[in-house]
Amino acid sequence: MKNAAISPEGRGIPAKLSTSSRVIGVDAETATVTLENGQIVQGDFVIGADGVHSVTRKGVAGRDIKPHSSGKSAFRFLISRKVAQDDPVTAKVVQAPGELIIWYGADRRVVVYPTTNNQLLNFVCIHPEAESEAGSDGWNKRASLDQMLKIYEGFDPAIVALISKADEESLKAWTLLDMEVMSTWVKGKLALLGDAAHPFTPHQGQGAGQAIEDAASLAVVFPLDSKKEEITARLELFEKIRKERADRIQEYSRIAGSDLKEGVKNDSRCSSLLD
Repeated sequence: MKNAAISPEGRGIPAKLSTSSRVIGVDAETATVTLENGQIVQGDFVIGADGVHSVTRKGVAGRDIKPHSSGKSAFRFLISRKVAQDDPVTAKVVQAPGELIIWYGADRRVVVYPTTNNQLLNFVCIHPEAESEAGSDGWNKRASLDQMLKIYEGFDPAIVALISKADEESLKAWTLLDMEVMSTWVKGKLALLGDAAHPFTPHQGQGAGQAIEDAASLAVVFPLDSKKEEITARLELFEKIRKERADRIQEYSRIAGSDLKEGVKNDSRCSSLLD
C-alpha cells in the first residue's frame, strides 16, 4: 500500500511503502483505507491498484464484482533456447532470435517468445480449462508434464518435443480470468487502476501495458499543484481519458483468444519478430 499527498508542500517527501498491510475496506468519500489489523489510513485520495482479485473494486461499484473463468487455462514454463537449438528435432522451430511464435489448434495454442537476451524461451500453452486442473486461486499451482503433452499430442512432433523439455518442477498452470466491463472506475476520491479496473485475458499481451498507460494518465491529470477540491474531477478526467480505450482493447483480447473454425490444422503457425 502506498500513501502520498499531492499538495505542493509534499514535494520531495517519498512515498511510504507499508508491507504486511492487508486492506479489507476503503471509503471512497473520505479517502480512508481500513487494514486487517484495524488501522485506518487517511489520504487525499485512494488508487486501487490491487489486481484481478481487487478489494477496492467494491468501493467503486458498491457490490462485489468477481472475475470469472474465460473457459481457458494456461501452462507456463521456461526452457533454455540453447537446449532447443541443440536438439535436431526442435532446432528448426527456434532459429530466429527475437521471434514470437504461435502454433494454433482450433481450441488450443502454444505461444513462445524469448526473454533474458534471447537465452530463455517463455511458453504460454493455452487450452480448454476442462482438460487440466489449473485452478484460479494463485500463480503457483504445479502442473503435470504428462497431462500437458496429452493436451497437445495432435500438434507437430517437433512442437511436442519442444514442450516436453519443460522442467516439471517449475511447470505451472492457472485459469485465465475475465470480468464484466465496469460502468465506472471512479467514485468520490477512489479510482481503480490496472487489473482492478479492467482484467485482461492474455491473448494480446496488453495487461501490463494498459496498467502503465493508466499510471501515466494519472500522472498527467495530477500535477504537483493540484488542489484537493479538484480531486474527484481529476479522477473523472482520468477515467474519461482511459476507459474507452481500455474497454476496447479488453474486447479485442477476447476476440483474439476465440476458438478457430473447425478443421484448422493443429500446427498452423504465425510468427513475428520482437523489437
